[in-house]
Amino acid sequence: MNTLDHTEPVTFRLIIVRRHGSEVLLRSDESGWTLPCVKALPSERLALQLTTELDRQFGFRAYCLFIPTSLDSNNHVPGWSYGVLESFTQNDRAPKGMCWVPRAALACPGTHAVEDTDAITQSLVELDLYATDAKGGPFARAGWFREFFAWTQDQLSPLCLRVNGRFRQLNASPTFSLIRLETNGPAVWFKATGNPNRHELPITLLLSRLFPANLPPLLGAHQSWNAWLSEEVSDKTLEKFPEIRIWERAAIELAELEIASIGKSSALLDGQCKDLRVPRLANLVAPFLARMAEFMASQETRSPLPLTIRELDFIGERLEKAFAIHNDLHVPETLGHLDLNPGNILVSPSRCVFLDWAEACVTNPFITFEYLAEHFRYRNIGGAEGCQRLVTAYRRPWRSFLSDGDLARAMEVSPLIAVFAFAVAGDVWRFPDTLHGASDAGFLRSLTRRMYREAIRLAERSV
Repeated sequence: MNTLDHTEPVTFRLIIVRRHGSEVLLRSDESGWTLPCVKALPSERLALQLTTELDRQFGFRAYCLFIPTSLDSNNHVPGWSYGVLESFTQNDRAPKGMCWVPRAALACPGTHAVEDTDAITQSLVELDLYATDAKGGPFARAGWFREFFAWTQDQLSPLCLRVNGRFRQLNASPTFSLIRLETNGPAVWFKATGNPNRHELPITLLLSRLFPANLPPLLGAHQSWNAWLSEEVSDKTLEKFPEIRIWERAAIELAELEIASIGKSSALLDGQCKDLRVPRLANLVAPFLARMAEFMASQETRSPLPLTIRELDFIGERLEKAFAIHNDLHVPETLGHLDLNPGNILVSPSRCVFLDWAEACVTNPFITFEYLAEHFRYRNIGGAEGCQRLVTAYRRPWRSFLSDGDLARAMEVSPLIAVFAFAVAGDVWRFPDTLHGASDAGFLRSLTRRMYREAIRLAERSV
């Protein structure tokens, strides 16, 4: 649902329906009948903002279905966006100053503001397409929330849990959904993913079975929705903790999870984790750097300076040496997480659990730690001493496999490998159109410059 990219609040005019889209909620103001509207930042979680603001301003509960994709930008006021929502209840009175208007009456002159006419008409046509499956996406169908609550209750009943009707919708789109539901016991989370992240469901099911101590308890899976239900372990993520000791605990448990995955590479790869083992990474160095030579040559601005062929070759030489060190030390391949940020780590009094495994892979273990350490350094928790404490904590479980000296050697070259693995993990760098896309091309050039800085640092340390 986060398809727009703005940093300033945008006015969203809300097309709220009920009774399978047969009625639309309209609001009365000085100019007549119009749509209720709220402000939101499209760069943040839209579903959460729209539903929260609607409840705060009008005392009305609804959930998001979709952001219309069929609207002609020439037919509505610039600076306005639209969202299609459905009332959580189907028969309650409209809020004060509003009324439910039958769909057939919307065509009557004066029913609503002229600037909303086309938007409402086109959005309702799109809603009909979702209802007939002519346009794919189970979470854009009117009435799906009732099915969702019924299915959730079926999963919870054997546990003597009941939903109580209170929910928070964080993400919403026709094929993606993220919702927190309250119960008479612990809260539960519903998550569904569509393309290109459909593989997150089988990965989550596999990891929950292999490593139950490191993932939230799984309560059910809905295959046709590509969705699963899990118990809330904690409402606090690592990003909310400034204490070094909490980050140290997360680092230790990350290492323990990686160690527990040793020897399970075949099962992880069969379960759709990405293959980023060192031999495959080594085979990608030459084609990736050749492609980056094209990206550097196509750079239109002169600052920062594009890397030269000689500088790109230097990155390749250092990557080759880094891979050789890992091979010499026989560092095992383990489960990896390319998106390990503090928002994906839940912290409870008894344990940490790791979320959002769409970027799961089999790779060198120390690169996953580098992603976590990068966030730690960015927050500057404890300065240089804090960074050393985090590294020491992470190394502790690994001392059963590698000596302190070998751990130091392996982790010294891991930052370079981590940036390279992140850059090649997707296929964006291979796409012909990426060369001319300002955002993706600029990001890949930035990652390559980071690799060059890491390569320089390694060269200086070796001298």
